[in-house]
Amino acid sequence: MVRVAERLDAVAAGLAEQEGPEAHAALADRTIEALRALRDEAGAADWTAAAVPAVRAHAVGALMQVCPLTRYAFARPRGYPGDAGLLDLIYRHPDADGALAEASAAGRAAYAVTSGTAPCAAVRERRRILAGAIDRAAAERPGAAVLAVACGHLREAEISAGLRDGRVGRLLATDQDRESLARVADRADAPAVATRRLSVRDFIAAKATAEAEIGRFDLVYAAGLYDYLDDRIAARLTRKLFGLLRPGGRLLVGNFLTGLREEAYMDAVMDWQLIYRTQAQIRAFAAEISEVDLAGANYWADSAACVGYLELEHA
Repeated sequence: MVRVAERLDAVAAGLAEQEGPEAHAALADRTIEALRALRDEAGAADWTAAAVPAVRAHAVGALMQVCPLTRYAFARPRGYPGDAGLLDLIYRHPDADGALAEASAAGRAAYAVTSGTAPCAAVRERRRILAGAIDRAAAERPGAAVLAVACGHLREAEISAGLRDGRVGRLLATDQDRESLARVADRADAPAVATRRLSVRDFIAAKATAEAEIGRFDLVYAAGLYDYLDDRIAARLTRKLFGLLRPGGRLLVGNFLTGLREEAYMDAVMDWQLIYRTQAQIRAFAAEISEVDLAGANYWADSAACVGYLELEHA
């Protein structure tokens, strides 16, 4: 087993000559890199059983809690990981300004590093990709119907030209989190936006009558949701969501890819665990969809190869 305390002691000792907020910025970057190396050396079993508790018990792990992004993820104020408030911090959204204002100068310096990592940049890019998908649907089918699954605060709607220009006929925003849906309903500028509380279980268990009530859509998308679903549930949900498409409609889903430098930091210090997947595993989301119904399947990765996207077109 790797010696976690010794390695993190070395990280802290290397910063002894630095002072002020810059020290925490450097600490954040070096901690991310040190934990990446520790995880690679430890292996999955030792990492989970021994290394993660040791990281959290070490002074460096505690010091990183001054970062508002790290602290929010670890605290899970809504009771589950990766909630919409955390995404607002990653987006650098104005609604997160209060949390940043309350942070210390050291915390803000650490946040500049953590929020600037490739995975966080990928989340911001994902927001633009989702807005682009809405705009594409609106351009191809004026009055398009859109379904957002696990919508969070629906921040992509704020930058969608299709919604702003009134070319989206209906956007149904669904989530299991009442607080997120209340925020969407309160802030929705477009009259096309409506909310409904629906969980993954609701979609999977829905009968034909319930599906008819929800309606059919030209675009269905779910971005961060799949990072938390096991393979079996992911495939079942994909089949159900695909079944809500109109002919020629598209389903867009995303999932973080394996091999991220920051994965160990997210796991050990932020207590934020995702299910990372390969391209083949993401493509397998479509395993339960009949080839007769599938007009096309397109996979691509984002600009930093952090998130893989699967787009399925209904025949």
